[in-house]
Amino acid sequence: MTRASIFASVLAGAVLLAPGTSQALFEDDQARKAILAERVRIDQLGRDLRGQIEAMLSRLDRLEASARGQLTLQGQIESMRQEIARLRGTLEEQTNELTNTQRQQRDQHSDFDTRLRKFEPVAVEIDGRSQSVEPAERRSFEAALAAFGSKDFRMAQLSLQSFLVQYPGSPYSATATYWLGSSQFALKDYKAAADTLLMLIGRYPDSPRVPEALLNLAYTQIELNDRRSARRTLEQLVERYPEASVTATARDRLATLPAQPPAR
Repeated sequence: MTRASIFASVLAGAVLLAPGTSQALFEDDQARKAILAERVRIDQLGRDLRGQIEAMLSRLDRLEASARGQLTLQGQIESMRQEIARLRGTLEEQTNELTNTQRQQRDQHSDFDTRLRKFEPVAVEIDGRSQSVEPAERRSFEAALAAFGSKDFRMAQLSLQSFLVQYPGSPYSATATYWLGSSQFALKDYKAAADTLLMLIGRYPDSPRVPEALLNLAYTQIELNDRRSARRTLEQLVERYPEASVTATARDRLATLPAQPPAR
């Protein structure tokens, strides 16, 4: 229903409800005055009704606008909810992708660190001293030493000789030279053993292996029937290293070692 039709209906009803007047009243002035007053009252009533109708229509407009606004707001809220759900899905996908990427990076770094550690120097203790050596260098020395420990003296000799050529400046050099001399002694190659031990004593005078090398050199010289050199070697050991663990053995051997070899 339009505003005009609503207004006409209300106004018609108001006219019908107005008190009736007889035709006789029109015959005198009092009647005319009553009619005029009634018309004024009806006109005022009409204006009041029009005002109320306009107020109602205005309120209706506001209610319709509010309803339309609420519908629009609800649509916007629903659209925002859908967008938030989409963003959450995207965020979850990105989070999973980031997690997988980080895991791959950790695995790659771990693999790289593992490969790198194969080449990075490692700390070792050599004859009571802390040293830094390459992993391959350490493995090579330990393999040669394991051969000696298993009494494979030939393999130990070859491995130690190869080691000293491959790693001439190694912190293991003095120790490797000592075990090379010991391998040669075990193989009864006394001349080679003596040369190797003399090289150790001359090249590495500060090595903790020198006292043992002197004692083994004396034994080698005895095997070569050079008792005089053996005595000098043992005396040098006792004089230079009185506190060494092998010095007591050197003194005992001196006490039983004749100055001159027995006559043949």
